[in-house]
Amino acid sequence: MHGIIHKTLKEYVVAKTDAETWEMIVDRADLEPTLYLPISSYDDHEIDRILETLSSMAVQNGRQIERDFGRTLAPELLTTFNAHLRDDWDLFDVLEHLESITDGVGAATNANSLPTVSGTRVSAERVRVTYRTDRERVYCGLAQGILEGLADAFDGETTVTETACVHDGDETCAFRVERR
Repeated sequence: MHGIIHKTLKEYVVAKTDAETWEMIVDRADLEPTLYLPISSYDDHEIDRILETLSSMAVQNGRQIERDFGRTLAPELLTTFNAHLRDDWDLFDVLEHLESITDGVGAATNANSLPTVSGTRVSAERVRVTYRTDRERVYCGLAQGILEGLADAFDGETTVTETACVHDGDETCAFRVERR
């Protein structure tokens, strides 16, 4: 998994708690302390174990934590990969171009396990976004949180509603993104 996710997860946990709690989570997850670099790749299982440990220690369930973390991650993704966006795009333009953006990020970072994400404009006020991954774990909550974070970064006047989920037996996770 891309290092920006690991790095931002650590920052998220430290901001929500403190550095000692992060160290405790790493220890309980049976991981080696690591300096996460945004340009490197790390094992998916590290994120899995960190999120599972965090969930076991928190009052929120894992999906809620993923979603909240996704909101934090979205601005970092926009900043890190802004070369793949046009300056004149609004939120719906970005969502419509998610597949080409993801392809460009994958090519630029030599990432071979990025999820398949696409957006289809349904109307002037609505986009349908689908998310699919070949990873062992599907991060539907994280995907929804990223979409919510993108909406906040652009205008904040947009709602994100999950309409399908692989955890419910659907082929993909799907979201309706619409202006209020």
